[in-house]
Amino acid sequence: MLVTRPARAEADSWAAALSAAGAVVVSYPTIEVRPPPSWEPLDQALRQVGRYDWIIFTSKTAVLFTASRMEGGRFPAAPKFPRVAAVGAETARALDQAGAHVDLVPADQRQDGLMNAFRSLEGGARLLFPQALGGREALTKALRAQGCQVDVVAAYQTAPLDPLPPPPAFDVATFASPSALRAFVEAHGTRALANKTVAAIGPTTAAEATRHGISSVVADEPHIEALISAIVDARSSKGDP
Repeated sequence: MLVTRPARAEADSWAAALSAAGAVVVSYPTIEVRPPPSWEPLDQALRQVGRYDWIIFTSKTAVLFTASRMEGGRFPAAPKFPRVAAVGAETARALDQAGAHVDLVPADQRQDGLMNAFRSLEGGARLLFPQALGGREALTKALRAQGCQVDVVAAYQTAPLDPLPPPPAFDVATFASPSALRAFVEAHGTRALANKTVAAIGPTTAAEATRHGISSVVADEPHIEALISAIVDARSSKGDP
């Protein structure tokens, strides 16, 4: 089973969970995570962080890179810091470990869940949104349509590994982001995934698979345990071990 996440602690946690479930795991990162082209936009926003009502995090990676720009690598305590929203439990844990108090985790642990959670937010509210360079815009657009002021700043960027060597033998490939799947396809085409189980962490990654004509199984919730369940169900239905 391929784990295509970048070679960081997140990939290790996926590998451990998959191994505990009985999979033979092969680390095969297709992208790497880098600092943004410039730290200045993020640093400037953090210097003025007290003017924001909320700061939003939609990935553990955004948390880690943002925390790295703070004194001691930790978030300051309230009231010096705005309220904090995390897209899901994994992101919330990373925030907690970095010293932040998490005020909001939506029941639906996706950006759509944050959109719903913020529907009652008053116009004029100011939000800071550190995310990947060129990340999804749906949440930002929804908040701005409500009259909120949203400052989006790049906390990191991803880039495909180049060259990306041919993958080892596998029967299941797991993907945690559209960029990871896109990098695989750009390097090896879609035939390398033919007759394989392609497992996507969420609907955005699954949509990228569909765009390339690839069928995928999708986790009900964006965490590794749900993805394992989706893989087991899909392979059981086909009679695969």
